[in-house]
Amino acid sequence: MSTNIEIKARYPDYRLFKEKIRTLPVTFVGLDEQRDVFFNTAMGRLKLRSSSLSGPYLIPYIRPDQAGPKRSDYVLIPVENAELTEQLLSRILGVGKIVEKNRTLYLYKNVRIHFDRVNGLGSFIEFEAVAEDEKSIDEEKQKINFLLNHFSVAQDELVAQAYADLVK
Repeated sequence: MSTNIEIKARYPDYRLFKEKIRTLPVTFVGLDEQRDVFFNTAMGRLKLRSSSLSGPYLIPYIRPDQAGPKRSDYVLIPVENAELTEQLLSRILGVGKIVEKNRTLYLYKNVRIHFDRVNGLGSFIEFEAVAEDEKSIDEEKQKINFLLNHFSVAQDELVAQAYADLVK
């Protein structure tokens, strides 16, 4: 199992994002078209992600709904056939929501920086810092807080839920 420390925030100004990202030592990873199918679960979340950059994979995860930096425990499971997997899991669990987005992805140290344009919701910024072990969680929170300050993200712009919880 892997662990992230992450945040999501409303961030409508792509021009400001580009200005801020240029002042960081980042690596541009790419532009990613994603489709996330969220399945009904009794606990946590389960999504099937189809990604133009990395292909399809299942992502079961547990993460609290809180606005600030939060821990997310997850597993990335590669999928050979996304269509058949979606059909089968839809029959077993039922589909909760489908989220489609265009993601601009950068890497700052071990932190993934996303600028997301989510269909029906608008634009968001996300930071995901991968924690190597329990001892590094505080260090990862510090990186997230640095980026929150760097991108001038206000407390009231932070989003507690997953995109699937926001989509109508």
